[in-house]
Amino acid sequence: MLKQIWKVSYAVYLRFNAHDAWAIASHVALSALLALFPFLIVVTALCSLVGTPEAANEVVGLVFEGWPSMLADPLSAEVTRVLTGRRVDILTIGVLLLVWTSSSAVEAMRVALVRAYGLPDMRSWYWTRLQSIGFMLLGAAGMLLLSVTVVLWNPIWEFASHLTPPLRLITGTLDWVRYGGTGLFLVGGLILAHLWLPPQRISIICTLPGTLLTMVLWLLSASMFGFWLSGFANYASTYAGLGSIMAVIFFLYLNSVCFILGGELNAVLLARSKAREQKAARAAEQQAKAEHANAARLVSEPG
Repeated sequence: MLKQIWKVSYAVYLRFNAHDAWAIASHVALSALLALFPFLIVVTALCSLVGTPEAANEVVGLVFEGWPSMLADPLSAEVTRVLTGRRVDILTIGVLLLVWTSSSAVEAMRVALVRAYGLPDMRSWYWTRLQSIGFMLLGAAGMLLLSVTVVLWNPIWEFASHLTPPLRLITGTLDWVRYGGTGLFLVGGLILAHLWLPPQRISIICTLPGTLLTMVLWLLSASMFGFWLSGFANYASTYAGLGSIMAVIFFLYLNSVCFILGGELNAVLLARSKAREQKAARAAEQQAKAEHANAARLVSEPG
């Protein structure tokens, strides 16, 4: 078992280097940074326009849920301050910026997965761009729905607890909704990315190993990077006033590497599965030929 894990891990490492994934991760990270704030602006503005300002604040909290607190707290505070109140101008201007930058972030993810799976993308550029825009809009709708659910959960739970008093014994339900909902949102987004973005069509089951690896690595990298920031790192001494933004870029770079590793793992497992199927097919073909030869020999032998 350990030998197989080592072989798969080494194959992922070789593919990761061969596909220039370190450089592609930088592209994905910068594209994600450029898309992050327009995405937040438009989704929170939509929340405010439909009359749910609490959901607008919740969107910011959900987006930065898995980030180290030293990065998430100042960023979420600034975004919340900027987006306070109804801002139709933000929605109008933000939509134009959102469509391009957010879809460009999805396009960067597509490039990473196309390289990871190793198949050339022969689809038309306008089709892939429209697909990226649709992917981005689906993510915005999902985040809006999740934020509204979190906001409405408390009154719903209070009403249910009033009707069924034993439910009051269950504590921390809002945390379950926040963490569980955010986790499902990320898992669903990763699965859809592996299903839709590359030209290769694979089953949902085949996307799960890479999705699971990416989620685990995201959790580990967030914990380790948060520990590094709080105990050892001093970005201000190296980058002066750009220390905070450099920390954010490096964190997004780590997340991009984790995302690409998930795609490489899926590609390795698919290649191994295909090799096994081809080996089994050759063995079956050889067995059929041997049986045919034996049958012919028996027929040709006298009495």
